[in-house]
Amino acid sequence: MAISEQKIRIKVESPTSEFQVEVKASEKVKDLIKVVKKVWGSDYMLLSHNSVEMKSDQNLSVYGVKNGSVIKVTVFAEEP
Repeated sequence: MAISEQKIRIKVESPTSEFQVEVKASEKVKDLIKVVKKVWGSDYMLLSHNSVEMKSDQNLSVYGVKNGSVIKVTVFAEEP
């Protein structure tokens, strides 16, 4: 039986709002973007962790995302 990867709780915040979500460190940044889109409804955004821009095809773990991490979201009115 495979051991399932434990979920971590992270905070996603923009200058005007924030929410918490549970993810796995092995999930891709694009999966987190889908969650943010559902919550805030914006198509154009940039995610960063510790001031490093996150690329959508990378795993969250690449950026050192762990339990309690804060992901900063910059939302754009149109494609940057």
